[in-house]
Amino acid sequence: MNRFLIGLLIFLITPCVYAQPGSVPVVEEGGKKYYVHTVEQGNTLYGLQRIYGVSVDEIVKTNPGLEKGLNVGQKVKIAVQLETVTHIVKKKETLFGIAKQYNVTVASITAENPDAQDGVEIGQQLKITGVEKGLAPKELVTEEEVKQPVENTEIVSNPIKISFSDTIINHTVLDQETLYSISKRFMVPVEELQKLNGLKNSKIKPGDVLKIPVKKESIQKIEIRPVPQKEIRKTDSTLLYPKKSTYKIAIMLPFNLDKGGQDYVSMLSTEFYMGAKLALDSLEKLGLKAEVFVHDTKNDTNTIKKLFQKPEFQSLDMIIGPLHPEMADFMAKWCKTNNIRLVCPVSVNSSVLKENPFVFQAVPSDATLMQGLARHILDDHTKDQIILVKPASEKDRILFESFRNAFLTLSVKGTRPKLIETTPDNYLTFLKRGMNTAIVYPTTEKSAIMKFHNNTNMEIAKHSNSSYWVYGTKEWINFEDVAIYNADYSFAYPSANDFTYESEKVKQLHRSFRSEFRADMSKMAVQGFDVVYFFTANMLLGKNNLTVVMNDFEMIQSGTGNGFENTRCFIMRQENGVFMPVEK
Repeated sequence: MNRFLIGLLIFLITPCVYAQPGSVPVVEEGGKKYYVHTVEQGNTLYGLQRIYGVSVDEIVKTNPGLEKGLNVGQKVKIAVQLETVTHIVKKKETLFGIAKQYNVTVASITAENPDAQDGVEIGQQLKITGVEKGLAPKELVTEEEVKQPVENTEIVSNPIKISFSDTIINHTVLDQETLYSISKRFMVPVEELQKLNGLKNSKIKPGDVLKIPVKKESIQKIEIRPVPQKEIRKTDSTLLYPKKSTYKIAIMLPFNLDKGGQDYVSMLSTEFYMGAKLALDSLEKLGLKAEVFVHDTKNDTNTIKKLFQKPEFQSLDMIIGPLHPEMADFMAKWCKTNNIRLVCPVSVNSSVLKENPFVFQAVPSDATLMQGLARHILDDHTKDQIILVKPASEKDRILFESFRNAFLTLSVKGTRPKLIETTPDNYLTFLKRGMNTAIVYPTTEKSAIMKFHNNTNMEIAKHSNSSYWVYGTKEWINFEDVAIYNADYSFAYPSANDFTYESEKVKQLHRSFRSEFRADMSKMAVQGFDVVYFFTANMLLGKNNLTVVMNDFEMIQSGTGNGFENTRCFIMRQENGVFMPVEK
């Protein structure tokens, strides 16, 4: 039963990836806020100017010596640009929502607008100060634009001018390269590459020669004019709700009670709710006062539509569900329209997060897990040979590209390790005696895994003085015919959680579970406990750093206006027949 439950949960995790900007930390010095950008391979001052909308002159002024060039790993402080705007209150808007929209506090708004202390009305004008440029709607006129202050036209004495001229280089397409990966490498949009090279689509092949426009920097000390500010992409990971005396929470799962609730998905729903019940009992002891409504969605949109018409949904604070990814998009759209947070307890199609800041994905997608694996490889195998094997299966290409792109773009200390890209038919040629090697093979295909396992074991048996690490996917451990436990290499895979009955935290919760329900606890029950406990404690009670059982939540907004995804990745390595997490 447990093996099936784990397998079905894995089935519910559907990988999908789209471009996601990384989060940038903000520090405050001398009463002023700064983004702290870590220089990556290919960054230029011109590029930073475009990303943050801050002129090169200002960046250099804040970071003396930067005019000599950028170094990978270097920290660059970039001033957060602030402005004052006038906001016109719209229907259903609240002070809290307006404060969140502009990333300011309610107190700062009421300080400028004393008549708003008792609430706001439709059409009311609010003066909002300290707004990061790029957050204000484009139709608003800022006070800075009206007043045209002197400092905007002030000429800085002896500034450093960075001028740029376009240079065209010829790039020969390598094996495994795509137009998308080349665009990311040279920081040139795909559309621009297509136009310059007369391409009607994105199809390219090894050996093709592409024209690439790059920027050549020329540094000299002369006067320059200010560069117009551009929109700043912002990450907001605040989960907290305004305080209430009582909250309303809906748990929406496919119990399928009209069919007897005996199918496996129904059992998963029941087990999830049992864990959620334990979490709610614990949260009540922490001070949570909430009405909890449990609904059977039957995995049917018509049923969900009828549920949304119930009175409690008119003043709901949070929905936890569904278990079926295909229902998530429908529920997410309704939650966005009605300003209600949706916590998805299993992985969903990441497109659900796009342009919907009310969605919180508790389980990282497989593509995100591959990015976490790339981070681990860059940190732990700097002195080893690193081989990336490209899967033959088309559906596994997303995993391959996610790992590859992250490996080539994540920041590193010192020199970035070389990545050898090859195929399942050729990777053995790179295994050498006396050379420690890490092999990444992001495939989920059983036949491909079995062939790789057998061939690798036979080859490395000849290399007694070398160490080998193999990194695959979670599917590897579910195939009984693949003897991972008897491998001559050290096997590991990226996981969304760390679940084992031998864990002390699991044992403790298991005792409570047995006492409450007189039954054994499943992995899905632990998921129910962790999701409800973490998100309710954070969003409704404002409590941080509470310990959960098998998860670790690092919620990152996947771009301005998008939803939040858990990006925490556990690297599970086999030790004496048991998979244990590698320390962070």
